[in-house]
Amino acid sequence: MKFSDIDRKEWFKLQPYLDTCLLPVTGLDGSEEPWEATQELEFLRSLLEFVEVPYKGRTVTYPALHYVDYDAPRAEAIDRVCARLKQAGFRYVIVMTGRPDAVPSPLPHADLVLSPQGEDGRALNSEAFKAKVDESVRTLWKSGAQDQSGPV
Repeated sequence: MKFSDIDRKEWFKLQPYLDTCLLPVTGLDGSEEPWEATQELEFLRSLLEFVEVPYKGRTVTYPALHYVDYDAPRAEAIDRVCARLKQAGFRYVIVMTGRPDAVPSPLPHADLVLSPQGEDGRALNSEAFKAKVDESVRTLWKSGAQDQSGPV
């Protein structure tokens, strides 16, 4: 669900179910030609569908952080947004990007960072990325459920 699809009255009823926020990070730096910026936005949009579609009853996609300063400490700025989203009531914050170099580690307030890049640094095809997303999100929620109920 997109943040803009939720009105004030609905939010209080939906909030207990919509516990996961998706924070897209485009990773633009301002040097892109218009067609390049469009290409990056469309790519990120397609990646978001890997979480939005299968988990639509539990996630809210927030507006993207479009521009990052590659010469400045990005982790702090992104992590501050993640912390504020949690303060606003989200239990989980998932950061998603098509440009892994745009989201440095660590992000203490992000529960998960997803990008279409494998452990070896190579790009994942859509099937491999879907499997990565499914496993990562389910593991996140499962570990959160265990944290609430105690050891299993």
